[in-house]
Amino acid sequence: MRPTKAITAGVITLGLVASALALAEPRVRHRRPIDLPQQRIINQRNVIDNGMRQQRAMPAMASPSIHIPHEGPITAAAIRTAIDDAALFLRSRQTPDGAIGEAHYAPGGATALAALALLAAGADPISDPPLEAALGYLEALEPDNTYVRGIRANVWEYALRKAPHVDRYRAALEADLAWILAARNDVAWRYTQSSTDWDNSCTQYAVLGLWAAERAGLDTGDAVWDALSTHFQQSQNDDGGFGYVRGGSSTANMATAGLASLYLVFDHHYGRKHAWKRGEPAPFETGEAARVLAAIDRGLAWLGTIEADNDSAYYLYGIERTAVAGGQRLLGGVDWFAEGAESVLRVQRPDGAIPLGYTEEIGTALSTLFLVYGGAPPAFAKLRHGKGSDWNLNPRDVAHLTRRLWSAYERPLNWHVVDVDAGVEDFEAPVLYISGSRAATFTDAQVDTLRRYIERGGTVLAEPADGSPAFRQSMVALLARLFPPEAYPTTTLAPLPADHAIYGIVRHDWKAPPKLSGATDGIRTVFLLSDGYLGADWQTDRVESDAFPLAMNILFHATALRPLDGRFAAPGIDGEAAPPRSTTVAVARAQHGSTRDWDAAAATWPAFADAVKHATGLTLAERAPVRLDRLPADGSIALLHLTGRRAFAPTPAEEAGLKRFVAGGGTVLVDPWGGSPAFAESARARLEALFGPLAPLDPADPLSTGLYDGGADLGRALRYTLAARRTLRAGGRATDRQHLEVARHDGRAAVVYSRHDLGAALAGVDVHGAHGYAPASARRVASNLVAWLGRGVEAPR
Repeated sequence: MRPTKAITAGVITLGLVASALALAEPRVRHRRPIDLPQQRIINQRNVIDNGMRQQRAMPAMASPSIHIPHEGPITAAAIRTAIDDAALFLRSRQTPDGAIGEAHYAPGGATALAALALLAAGADPISDPPLEAALGYLEALEPDNTYVRGIRANVWEYALRKAPHVDRYRAALEADLAWILAARNDVAWRYTQSSTDWDNSCTQYAVLGLWAAERAGLDTGDAVWDALSTHFQQSQNDDGGFGYVRGGSSTANMATAGLASLYLVFDHHYGRKHAWKRGEPAPFETGEAARVLAAIDRGLAWLGTIEADNDSAYYLYGIERTAVAGGQRLLGGVDWFAEGAESVLRVQRPDGAIPLGYTEEIGTALSTLFLVYGGAPPAFAKLRHGKGSDWNLNPRDVAHLTRRLWSAYERPLNWHVVDVDAGVEDFEAPVLYISGSRAATFTDAQVDTLRRYIERGGTVLAEPADGSPAFRQSMVALLARLFPPEAYPTTTLAPLPADHAIYGIVRHDWKAPPKLSGATDGIRTVFLLSDGYLGADWQTDRVESDAFPLAMNILFHATALRPLDGRFAAPGIDGEAAPPRSTTVAVARAQHGSTRDWDAAAATWPAFADAVKHATGLTLAERAPVRLDRLPADGSIALLHLTGRRAFAPTPAEEAGLKRFVAGGGTVLVDPWGGSPAFAESARARLEALFGPLAPLDPADPLSTGLYDGGADLGRALRYTLAARRTLRAGGRATDRQHLEVARHDGRAAVVYSRHDLGAALAGVDVHGAHGYAPASARRVASNLVAWLGRGVEAPR
């Protein structure tokens, strides 16, 4: 077993991610005092800095009332708050010796779970004295208990990720591994080394300990994994579930124990030793590997038929490990994480405790692990398409890739399998991986879904398994259907040049020049076709190959170095909502030219509607796209959005339509999609020819000051993308305020022009190198305009 290694350039990448984090917007609206980031930081520091001193005076700190019970829909922010407050509760239960929640179970069990939860939630063993004390308490114990040893092994492995130079953590992990190997009787584990029987509950935690040791580079040997493969197959019931012991009734808890363990068995014993190759027998369709995969499929099918036990933290931790390992977003058609998170957030107490376990501390720790790992953002999705398993010739390729990407982001990431017939909202990951050896076929509806995925900001990475010519040709055909040449004449496949940003967004000493072909929509590379065989290296976990850093660069390019959002992220939905208003503002996109360039903003207004409702109380209604030469002049459309990626060249009839629309009281918002220079410059020239010189929006104008219902001050605290900031600074212009320009008609600002992208930012579409507003600032700018139009009074002068 090779030692675990971080992806090349991972340390450098952390700085890039930190730079991306610096682009995050300040939250300026409707926050309750307890939710202020500053207050939460103070709370955390008080516990960390003063906790150990206070603990000398009392057995355990009194649990503070720090958590506001959750109401409304689940959001990423609510999940993060629940994690933070659960961590504060665990810290508040720490005693002077470093223990957390002991006295109700085998010594070290509760503390090990609490320490693991704190590490997963972001604590650092070097800079966090209470966590260091908890690790010291665990280090001094010699527990004769499988649960404690298995969990503690994971604590040491996690601590070593953050502090690899601490030799005593590795020594402690080696000791736990030796104990676990010695405690096995026959093929499985019970509570102690002297036990002569076994159960699947103890066994799954022993397997977790073995896996932690492997992740840290320790050699567990093949024999134990051989035995585990046999054990879990033989203990699986005919219905696909697992019991506490062989022949016992299938239960949800034991099904997750068996399945999570089988995934680890497969990864160790089969998943990293073979990759699919043309002309050779398929490595995972026969023999023991196929039997393990079949057992997993039967178990997942059984889990999908039963009612989840979401009131048990033991189950939540088990279902998270099972579903995350398999990239399962849904089980039995149900979003298992959404249901589990709802249960957790519903019962969390004001002191942060989550009482769903054997004790409050154990329940809180297990629930925290469920929220951290289950709610982690998906980085890659793998498309299930066609009949049979041709889409999944290397079943653990993306699983291994995603786990290795953790080192670059220094946080958990997920991956998902997504069905080609699923709704586009299920395509959550920024990169969609499509693979196969046979020619892939897609219906018109499936092609439409893939197109809408791309319009929403997704990037497709297609790879012929081992260079399959048939699959490659089918991907070329798919691109032509996604972007028909008559509508997208420049979206064609071509080899990426050596200086393409994907190859250099993070510098890497490539062993061989990477080979990718790509297609651009005019501003963003949206479709990639691999000329190599990345999936083979991912499947066999050859982390020293170029395949892993190349995938990392593809992900960073697809997200423009933006930190990935957790599940249920709702951009612009934060704090208290503005009071609802009865006014509806109608918006339409302008259709212009002979191609589909005008359709770039297809996802903009649907993505922005909830945010503007939250910020202003107004309802935003998008009407059907309207041709410029057929624009209404009756006020039925209040706001017309004109954008594009290529040069804007309106016909005389289209120019006349624009003038007629403005004369009828309409307002036009013009911006270049992704900051496209070609559109920005040509649109500005045509607008000035039609409406006269564009003038900077006066900082004292109400549209800038936001001194009206639903408005916000655009004269401070705005943020731009890195490329836009550089350009503004080079021109001696401020980088913290709006730079809108307007053309007036009858005294009102009838045309609002932005040289910087708004539409892509509002849609959540990441464009590497874009000249634009940062997303939260784009929402403020657009919300101001919508709120002003919704006033129903004379426009600003």
